[in-house]
Amino acid sequence: MTLRVLPALAPLTGRGLYLHATFGLAHDLLADLAADRIDLIVSAIRPTHHALLAVPLVDEEFLLVGPPSMARTVDAERLRTAPADALAALPLVAYGEELPILRRYWRSEFGHRPANPVALVAPDLRAVLAAVEAGAGISALPRYLAEPALAVGRVIQLHCSEAPPLSTIYLAVRRGAPANPALTVVRERLTDAAAGWGEL
Repeated sequence: MTLRVLPALAPLTGRGLYLHATFGLAHDLLADLAADRIDLIVSAIRPTHHALLAVPLVDEEFLLVGPPSMARTVDAERLRTAPADALAALPLVAYGEELPILRRYWRSEFGHRPANPVALVAPDLRAVLAAVEAGAGISALPRYLAEPALAVGRVIQLHCSEAPPLSTIYLAVRRGAPANPALTVVRERLTDAAAGWGEL
């Protein structure tokens, strides 16, 4: 939302469009959309409610990263042969109490939930990255967010996958909602912008 969606929508304000952005967990926002409390959401989960219509917007690619100080404590051979075991002692920095992103990464790559201790929970991926950089623990983050820190060595990619885990981001609206020109403009703007993002 902060690094891609809102910057893509910013030019619309110059055309007189008023935007009110709400942040939260996808399940809560989808419920608000179905209840007609918001008009559109960018969702990290595919909506299943019959009243909602969703289209794929973009795929996020996740990387497992940690601070260099922690990366140096991991046995390289064990990481190659038994990665989940090699990483098990490292604390996690999570986006939510249920470890939504980390849980998905672990299940995709290692076949089970992480057993690691949780050091910190922060409901903002930029805060998660900042905590990882500061040495609080390791986390799975979207490539577009982690890449600048990786490039300068503030974080290290701990695990490499032939096909990194992906998460599809959806653009969702209510089915049969009355025609709304402003909403149409926002949808078109996001769809056009996402076509240029590639895989995030």
